[in-house]
Amino acid sequence: MELYEWVVINNFQKEWIHRRGILVWLAEVFNGIGGGFYLVSLYFNSLWGMFVGWLIIIFLKGGFHFGYLGKPMRFWRMPLKPRTSWLSRGFIFLALFICFGAIQLVLSCWLPGTALEIAFKVIAGTLVLLVVINTGFVLNYITAIPFWNSSILPLLFLSCGVLDGFALVLTIGLLGGNVDIMAAETGIRWLLFINALIITVYLWSATYMGPTGKRSVIELIKGQTAPILWVGVILFGIIIPFVISISSYFVGEASVPLLIIAVICEMVGAFSLKYSILKSALYSTLVPA
Repeated sequence: MELYEWVVINNFQKEWIHRRGILVWLAEVFNGIGGGFYLVSLYFNSLWGMFVGWLIIIFLKGGFHFGYLGKPMRFWRMPLKPRTSWLSRGFIFLALFICFGAIQLVLSCWLPGTALEIAFKVIAGTLVLLVVINTGFVLNYITAIPFWNSSILPLLFLSCGVLDGFALVLTIGLLGGNVDIMAAETGIRWLLFINALIITVYLWSATYMGPTGKRSVIELIKGQTAPILWVGVILFGIIIPFVISISSYFVGEASVPLLIIAVICEMVGAFSLKYSILKSALYSTLVPA
């Protein structure tokens, strides 16, 4: 019966979202949060933001991924096939970012404003950009799951990561850090709109990825994953932060408690988005039903 189901019935992807697969979900969420935090902190020149983002990438993204490995002592084999594996490339991007990011943090602390510091900021920023979008390419490469076979997915993960970064940088500004709160709010406002647009285009395009892709979209918007999408992603992740941001813009004065609520809601949206994308993915059948 199990073999028959795999031949003619769509099955949900469970490896990266059920049981120990939850660690993959957490790793990829913190991948976007840490990477986006580091990128946006580079823009605002927030040393604390860069440092915390670097730590999130190492200990939360890297830690959860390492915890997922069935045989952790063999992880050194991952970078051996960069020409054919996005997992291998991602490991290389991560290792290079950890090294160059550490050098950049030291230079920003001891030699700020120098040409050497600027050069390492460019290198580290490029590497963390690759780390963030790599998740999208890993999923996109799995042809057995049509819902993930979209070139929009890496862009969506990058946009969401940058939005996470703006939210956390705003928090630094609210805590008294050297961050332009109004500029951070403006970035959040635009990215909320852009993310909503990208999510809409992604789901619309996925319906054209064959019957399995269309069924994944239906599962996401009407099935068991629908509450995560509509409540976690749409309501908490987009609508509430956008309403708070717009009200702050027209009032002309930012309410600190409301901005903190907006940041918390945006973080809920970050966790919910990747959970829903992983949870609603269906494998194609081996033969038409």
